[in-house]
Formats: sequence, C-alpha cells, structure tokens
Amino acid sequence: MPTSRVQTRHITTTSAAAAILLLGVTLSGCGSTDEPNGGSSTSASSPSSQPSASSADPNAGWHPAKDEGGQFLVPPDWDVEQGDTGPQLQAPPQREGGVRVGGGSLGSSPTLDSADAIDTAAEVSLKFHKSAGLENVERLPDETFGGVRFYHIRGEDSADWTDDYGTVTNGQLITILWHFHRGMVDRKQTDELLNQVMPTFEPAS
Repeated sequence: MPTSRVQTRHITTTSAAAAILLLGVTLSGCGSTDEPNGGSSTSASSPSSQPSASSADPNAGWHPAKDEGGQFLVPPDWDVEQGDTGPQLQAPPQREGGVRVGGGSLGSSPTLDSADAIDTAAEVSLKFHKSAGLENVERLPDETFGGVRFYHIRGEDSADWTDDYGTVTNGQLITILWHFHRGMVDRKQTDELLNQVMPTFEPAS
C-alpha cells in the first residue's frame, strides 16, 4: 500500500472522529427536534455463532480495547494500538507484508445526557461524512450492544468501506469509526468482521 494512502486514511479517520466528538458534544447540549433518516430504533442480536461480551473471555485469547466510555473485545488475531484519538482496533492482515484489511478507531468525550443526544450525534456524523465526500451515506437502523443503543452511519468511497457507530451513555459520547479496504474485503466480509467485535461492547461502570 502506498504511504500516501495510509496517511490520507489516517488523517480522515482522525478528522472524522475529532469532528463527531467535538460537534456531538456541542449539539447534544442544545438538542434537536428533527428525526434523521433511518433513525428507527431496533435491537440487533448477533448470530449465535458469534462471540458476545459474556462468551468472549479475554483469558481465552481475546483482549480489550478500552477508553473512558467503555470497552470492546477483539479476537486473538486482531491487535489493539493506541492512536491519536484513542485505541485503534486493527483487523488481521490478509496479504503478504502484513497489510491489514482495516480497523476501527475508538474514542469518547464527556457530554450531557438527554433524550435526543444519540440522534443529535447521529445527525452530526451523517452531515460530516456527506461533507467529506463519502458516497451512499445513510443512517441504518440503530443497534443495541451491551444494553446500549448505538446509531449506525454507513458510507463508502473508491478506496474504503466506512461504518460509524456512536452512542451517549453515562455522560460520555462514544464513537467507533471503521474503515475497510474495498480491494481486500467486500461488504459481506466487513459485516462479518463488525459482528465479531461490536456485540462485545461493555459500557464503563
């Protein structure tokens, strides 16, 4: 992979996470009266074959990606690294030279809890990704992980598949922004990777 592409994706990931966290904090304080597209709340259950927060035991090889808002568990062949905006969840390599298929950037910041805080944060994410030039940007039905409702924004560009999840709980705005390389995985495969990790979320106590 050319160095410039790695740097570009890193800058985009960092900018998106920072913008959503910063603007989400601001807007969640004043609230919103608009219903975003696709903002219906549904509880998503992972397939029985996928690990959950209770079955994915870190002592069995799974390891945590933690920040102030909570944690996710990742499989043994994943890595967790500390990035500029928080933990980076690195999916396993699938090509010679250790090139990875993609990963997620976890971040959180203090905010005010309100009835529409999650929808307000979702609006910020939706607008940001559209303004950043992603195509086919949409808000998918909300999903519930670890008893917490998350919004889910999905988009794409010529290089990457993008999935942006976020929630507000216990006074924290929590986001996890995923990018996967289109030349290495398709949408079905990205969903399989997401379904390994997202259901393991545990909010901070």
